[in-house]
Amino acid sequence: MQYFQGKVILLIIGIIFFIGFFSSNPTIIQATPLTTNHEEETSPHLSTDTNILTSPQTPFMIGMSYFSQGEYDKAIIEFEKSIELDANHTESYYYLGQCYLQKGIIEYNNKNIFKAYSLYRKANKIAEQVILQYEQIIEDNPEDLNSYLRLGYIYEIRSIAPFINEYNEALDYYLRALDLLEANSSSARNTGIITYLNTRIGYIYFEKKNYSQAIEYLEKAEEMSPNNIEAAYYLGLSYDKIGEKEKAREFLSRVIELVPQSEFAQEAEKKLKKIN
Repeated sequence: MQYFQGKVILLIIGIIFFIGFFSSNPTIIQATPLTTNHEEETSPHLSTDTNILTSPQTPFMIGMSYFSQGEYDKAIIEFEKSIELDANHTESYYYLGQCYLQKGIIEYNNKNIFKAYSLYRKANKIAEQVILQYEQIIEDNPEDLNSYLRLGYIYEIRSIAPFINEYNEALDYYLRALDLLEANSSSARNTGIITYLNTRIGYIYFEKKNYSQAIEYLEKAEEMSPNNIEAAYYLGLSYDKIGEKEKAREFLSRVIELVPQSEFAQEAEKKLKKIN
């Protein structure tokens, strides 16, 4: 139980910067369009109703504002309104599921286990709908980067719950997203997303106990973003797993130096004591 809770906390901390960044900048993944259709390039959220997309007063945008502030109950109300207006608005379903998931994590950390699992089930039920929608989008447009990122994240975040392991599915979508970006001539403009993907892929390889592969991707992320705490932390753990203790000390010490008060630093200190 403690392992699961610690895993939840570290995973959420690790991705909160990137997810918060994407949430507050919903068009970021369209910064370098990978499609030839002008409407697809400029539209941050897939819907047939352009008024819902562009007006800052729409329920979806209000819901996004609440979501970024951690006010999940208020966000849920707005995302449900958005779905009433447009039953095919995939992003509203996605963030509605995220609200229930975040509430489940909060309840779990508060030791309200039964309520947490009820919220997880609700989040997963919504995720099942969203997965089908994103898969259809990819079938219609194999270069829709947003859908690969969303599907990878959905499968990864679902895997933090006990008895669920969908890391292979998450890895598949993340790798396809990375291939899509690296094949694009303007990929240099998407450095933040490439860093994010290398971090996520490295973390998943760590969870799959493939430490050499984890190191390969995490080092790429760390090179692109030297202050990437999650990459440094899992590099430390991965090097320890393959017996390279000095490298492990180096990266774990860097975590403590960069964010001394964080959960990552606390875990890094425990690990350093065992290594020493």
